[in-house]
Amino acid sequence: MKRKLTVILADGDFPKTGGRAWELLTQADRIIACDRAGDRVKALGFDHVTTVGDGDSGHVDVKVEEQQTNDLEKAYRYAKRNPISGQEEIVILGGTGKREDHTIGNIFRALEWGVGMVSDYGRFLPLVPGLEGNAIATEKGAGVSVFAPDPATRMTSEGLEWPLDEVRFTNLYCATLNRAQGSQIRVETDRKAMIYVADAE
Repeated sequence: MKRKLTVILADGDFPKTGGRAWELLTQADRIIACDRAGDRVKALGFDHVTTVGDGDSGHVDVKVEEQQTNDLEKAYRYAKRNPISGQEEIVILGGTGKREDHTIGNIFRALEWGVGMVSDYGRFLPLVPGLEGNAIATEKGAGVSVFAPDPATRMTSEGLEWPLDEVRFTNLYCATLNRAQGSQIRVETDRKAMIYVADAE
């Protein structure tokens, strides 16, 4: 059975027409937008949109009053409470850009949830512990970076210019600025981590 696609559209950089993020937006079975992003996507004619948030910066269909979480987390919780399918995939768009502090927070929220995040420049993809060879499509020479919050993380990899097999993740940036050697990379990890694959320039 084909998986249904839910896009959570945050209020960062809006997807550009023709890019990977835009393609996902147009393919979505439903869009859950955060506050102001809902007004923008609805103005473009998308009609399967539910706007979730506290309503402080735009019209919302589902108002969540509490202030302990941001609108992205409110939208994610709404998606999980209201699934459209048992085989649903959730992807975050608009999670980067504008405020850098929001970008960093969104990336690590996505890691915690095990959800991918796509921008006009690349993809943040969660690496699942115990999954034999997280296989990821790339292009030869594409930039690849790995972020492992737990310094005890151990990984093995195939298809990277600098393999991850002996890396000790003593800080978040020690496995950045790698490159794909071909059209696919494989990474195995024993703890949660996030991989970033840059789109070809």
